[in-house]
Amino acid sequence: MTDWTDLISQALSALLGTVVGGAITVFVARWQTAKTINAQTQLAAGQHAASVQLARAERERDNSAAAARLLLERLADLYAWLPSLPDVALENPRLSGHARVRCADAMESVRRGMFTELFSITDTEMRERYRVLVRLVYDAGWRGAGGQRPERLIRDVRSYLRYVQVSLGFVIDGEPLPIHEEPPILDRDSPAVWSPSSSSVIWSDPADGS
Repeated sequence: MTDWTDLISQALSALLGTVVGGAITVFVARWQTAKTINAQTQLAAGQHAASVQLARAERERDNSAAAARLLLERLADLYAWLPSLPDVALENPRLSGHARVRCADAMESVRRGMFTELFSITDTEMRERYRVLVRLVYDAGWRGAGGQRPERLIRDVRSYLRYVQVSLGFVIDGEPLPIHEEPPILDRDSPAVWSPSSSSVIWSDPADGS
């Protein structure tokens, strides 16, 4: 009888061990599966977030480049009529009345760009450079700043305008902006024309010899 009892006990122990071992194996397998699924889910979520962020960055670059091209068109119009900038607020312009009107129109177009396309440019430094140019143009044209030296005034504004044009070109190319330059002080006494400290051929315009 004792032998049967021992045999039954051994059989039950073996069966219990098998059941418990199987349960542990199933639990471990499920835990590993859940861990793998969770890791894959987190990886997929991270990849999706990175993809969304990349798409947003590319969209912002495209929008900035498109806005920069439109602003360059506005600046090109002003550039053409800069010789009449000191005449804008004068009753008797040095040059023609027609040129004065065209210059004033170009000034207004550049100012409007500050409230339209400029908002699509994400680079805060680029936006500030454009706003500084608008201030210089209106100080020179409507407020008479630098009027004692009209020729130097025109060249000062032209140089800073070229600096902004070149900066917008870097925005279009998706490259870092040229270094920051302090704008000219239009009412200064010096007859020297303002130019960027990082002077290079890219700042000059061979058409006017500047």
